[in-house]
Amino acid sequence: MIRRSALAAVVAAALVVTPQARAAETPSAGTWLAAQFVGGSHLLKGPDLVDPGLTADGVYALAAAGVGRSTAAQAAAWLGEPDQMLALVGDGDAESYVGGLVKLALVAQTLGTDPHSFAGVDLLERLGPLQEESGRFRDRTDPEWDQTNAFTQALAIIVLKRAGESFEKPLAYQVSTQCPDGGFPIAFGQATCKSDVDGTAMVLQALLAAGEKSAAPKALTWLVGQQQADGGFPAATAGSNANSTGLAVGALVAGERGAAADKAVAYLKSLQVGCSGPDAQRGGVAYDAAGFELYPAIRATTQAMLGLARVSLADVSAASATPGVPAIDCAVTPPSSSAPPVSPVPAPAGPEAPVDPPLAVTGPDQAVPLTLFGSFAVLAGAALLFVSRRRKVGA
Repeated sequence: MIRRSALAAVVAAALVVTPQARAAETPSAGTWLAAQFVGGSHLLKGPDLVDPGLTADGVYALAAAGVGRSTAAQAAAWLGEPDQMLALVGDGDAESYVGGLVKLALVAQTLGTDPHSFAGVDLLERLGPLQEESGRFRDRTDPEWDQTNAFTQALAIIVLKRAGESFEKPLAYQVSTQCPDGGFPIAFGQATCKSDVDGTAMVLQALLAAGEKSAAPKALTWLVGQQQADGGFPAATAGSNANSTGLAVGALVAGERGAAADKAVAYLKSLQVGCSGPDAQRGGVAYDAAGFELYPAIRATTQAMLGLARVSLADVSAASATPGVPAIDCAVTPPSSSAPPVSPVPAPAGPEAPVDPPLAVTGPDQAVPLTLFGSFAVLAGAALLFVSRRRKVGA
């Protein structure tokens, strides 16, 4: 029986047309990410550490890049399996989780399917009882394990808005958490309100999608003020990184801060491994300028792709995505690479070759662009906080 990797190689060879002489383009981040889906269905956050939440982010990322629809569909089917559903959304009775419900609802919306019927579960119906009178969504679980925060609240607003359902009370609660300086915190109910880049970027996606006019301008001003000299955005206690920057771009584009978005996208491109890098890393995006490491790069690439595509989670869609991914063509190596220093990391043992066959390469115009118009993306980031529970398989 022909192995999947061998079959993919045969299909790729059949599809690729020898391009005319030209400088090699930056390898597609979508092609690299598709290759990281183990068995074509899920992503890992570490060796043998399955991560359903990160897998959902991968669906958004491929959709934003406009490639890999068949991998995204296979990932959605994997997320709908009983083990993943239980880990992400709970049993719907004793335990029910906001983060998992809204992430899967967005997976369904991204792929053009119904969040009211995902793997036989009405995700939005289950979400309803988790909304408190204040408008805040909270997990139904032991309070010690409640993982709701600005990310889950904002994503709930986004999926409700996309579904055409009421989001006014959750939006009002979200606005009420704004810090005096204009930014938003990740955690709710802290003694001191501390604005956070990731939290503010995520909340802005929701505010702008909902047409909010009072809190959003102040939040945009605060966010732009956090941009570093290199164009990137920092996490709470560190310098610029791809995760925070990818999340910020969606907010900047939706908020029509084009100059800041352009600088942020340039920073993301500086972290992408080009044709001068090792074969197994080409197209991937490092977490930061320190260099490429596989598992941080998987999450960084999912979030960077959303920023590179300049699309908001409120708008991300796989409707026009190609089934496959572009072939990586490094026949002509550019004279230099702006990618960060590359550590000698061996090819990953778990993920196989892309399940999606590469698209035919017939010239520069055939490459799938990583920059799409639109008003956020993951994930995302993942910086999105996922459902965390004692027996869950990954978050």
